[in-house]
Amino acid sequence: MKDPIRLERFQRWTRLFSDRPGESVLTELKKMCGQDNTSAVQSVVDGKIDPYYTMLKEGRRSVWIDIEAILKEPPEIPEEVNEESS
Repeated sequence: MKDPIRLERFQRWTRLFSDRPGESVLTELKKMCGQDNTSAVQSVVDGKIDPYYTMLKEGRRSVWIDIEAILKEPPEIPEEVNEESS
């Protein structure tokens, strides 16, 4: 059985991004979130990894990962085990 809340969200998001304009927006979001780029950023001052800018970029990337997760088919809910049979 599908989780009804996740199934409803999956259906809404799929409808939103299923047409040509939606696909275009999804492509732009992927680029804006930096999915195809590394999150680690070197400082121009000392050449070391800049933890603050790296965290910012990783935060953006995690938004894209969340979007991808929502657009995947929702997982099945495990059937509840009958407590009397144990």
